[in-house]
Amino acid sequence: MVIGLLVIAGIPTTIGVCEALSAQKKANAAAKEKAKFYLTVTVALDDDGPVECFCVLKDGKLWIDHPAAPVPGHKFMGYYFTYPSEDQHLGMVSTISDDPPMLNWIFVDKDTLMVRHGGRMDTLGGHTIGPWYWTNDERWLTLKGDAAHFVAVEMENKKWAIAWDRDGHFSADLGTEEDESEEGETDEEENGSQDKEDGGGRKKRPRWVPVLLQRKPQLGMESRYVKGANG
Repeated sequence: MVIGLLVIAGIPTTIGVCEALSAQKKANAAAKEKAKFYLTVTVALDDDGPVECFCVLKDGKLWIDHPAAPVPGHKFMGYYFTYPSEDQHLGMVSTISDDPPMLNWIFVDKDTLMVRHGGRMDTLGGHTIGPWYWTNDERWLTLKGDAAHFVAVEMENKKWAIAWDRDGHFSADLGTEEDESEEGETDEEENGSQDKEDGGGRKKRPRWVPVLLQRKPQLGMESRYVKGANG
């Protein structure tokens, strides 16, 4: 009987410890989400091979600042933040200037599928605003649980911007940049440049390459090692 009473008396303590651990895990997860990070892409756009480049924000888009196609923009510096909507998706914001300090939401345009940045009013109208997160190893950026469908797209200014190609808008029935470069001048003579229309009068899709967006913590520490204030 005494042993039974001791077991019963210990139940509230056990529950309290479990609740405390659960609260600590939630606090640690929240701290990870607020940890700022850069975005980089490792990609080959010329004969020099793969290069790791920072992603930058400029003119409402997310660009690759590649040595072969430099873009003088504001270096992406973002973190996760709950988007104010009924769904309460985990959104993502980034600084767009240091002085004065300003933040923009990061989202995917529903018409162009380009990754864009803007104020909350810019995100309305059916654009994809999340949920953003990371892969299990916390290394790669994900959108709707997917890290593998981001692409770099060559724009009319010959610079490369990031898009989300989950439905194959850019990749359907087309080769990658590497495939096109192997075809050489013969393909260009037959089909014209990327900015011209094809024989049927339709505008040709731009060149593209698949990319992964890597999260680079601002403080140089992977997010899986970031603890809460009390951790």
